[in-house]
Amino acid sequence: MITVDLEPWEYAHACDVGIRRYTMNWTKSNAPHYKSEYMEDDRTAVVAAAICELAVAKHTNRYWHGHVWHATEHHKYRDLPDVGRNIEVRRIRTRKEAAVRRHQLGKGLVLYVAEAVGPEFRQVVLHGYMVYDDAWEVGRASSYDPDNTRVVSCDLLTAP
Repeated sequence: MITVDLEPWEYAHACDVGIRRYTMNWTKSNAPHYKSEYMEDDRTAVVAAAICELAVAKHTNRYWHGHVWHATEHHKYRDLPDVGRNIEVRRIRTRKEAAVRRHQLGKGLVLYVAEAVGPEFRQVVLHGYMVYDDAWEVGRASSYDPDNTRVVSCDLLTAP
């Protein structure tokens, strides 16, 4: 694990991207398997996720496009990686395991697992990375979507 400290302008930029994502998706509902009692508010979640993406980009010295689109355009851009050309970032919050989704297999992705340090999210702990398809293979079926989502323990990741 390593910790990435954000500069004030990086933090402001990631927060702006997160807020723009949040407002573009006000009308979108959560997936049916989401359990609201375990979730934090959407604004916090999307801002923290954007901060994690920026931190991974900073650490790997890769481009972060900070994409923002309306929910109705999701089908056009859903296959864009979060960072660079092939990095998919998963933010973790309460468990030391990250979700791997079936629909992202076979795309040449690398999974990077990050944890924004609350409450302000000015630091991000990078737990590690793994080839996405390998993470699927070593992951275990999730309790909430066992056919389409597996979870991989941070213990199995390569240190950043």
